[in-house]
Amino acid sequence: MRYLIPLMDLRFIQKFVSVEGLHHLDQALNEGRGVILMAGHLGNPHLSFNALRVMGYDVIVLKAGVPRKARYPRFQYYDSSERTVFVHDPSLPSGGKKARILEVLRTGRIIYYSGDAAEGRIKGTAILFGKEVGFPTGMLRFAHQAQARIIPFIHLYQGGKITLILKEPIDGLWTEGEREYGRILTEFAKMLEAYILTYPEQYMGIHVPTVLGDYYQSQRMDEKEATASLKE
Repeated sequence: MRYLIPLMDLRFIQKFVSVEGLHHLDQALNEGRGVILMAGHLGNPHLSFNALRVMGYDVIVLKAGVPRKARYPRFQYYDSSERTVFVHDPSLPSGGKKARILEVLRTGRIIYYSGDAAEGRIKGTAILFGKEVGFPTGMLRFAHQAQARIIPFIHLYQGGKITLILKEPIDGLWTEGEREYGRILTEFAKMLEAYILTYPEQYMGIHVPTVLGDYYQSQRMDEKEATASLKE
């Protein structure tokens, strides 16, 4: 991946990438709004948001960890400080991360983040595979403050090809204020669950194996009970 991403160009996009729902992103940007791409740990995130960059979209990534110095920047891909907000960046002053996120959104640009990440001091809950799961709400608050759109973003990596799926915004234009947060998390969790069920081999998420494992175990138990009742 480190060697492939620097070689990605429009010919690569035409041959290996399919995109659905790009008009949702374009419409929000044309309105001058910032956009949060709310993704899950499906497929290959780095190939996906870098494909958007090659297509001309200035995507800033919220990423856990600290910046790493690129050893061979012409030939290997690394997350750069210019295009990444690192959660634990020692070079930023106190409050610098929050200020940068808001600046990006208020100037009508794009931030990508994993909505099912384990990080996040403040979390809201939503049902995922029948269990309450904590989802970070920090980015929802930033989007609310900046009146940015939240677009669910699904990316799949199958057989050497990339599928990007951008859904309709789920922020409700913030008409209900903070009360939108719970609804957004619920809608995101339902969407994520549906894609995990369809592409379970694609999920690298934080909540596996506990939630997903419990779900499939319950399905097996239901099947055994149904088989036993038929025998009776």
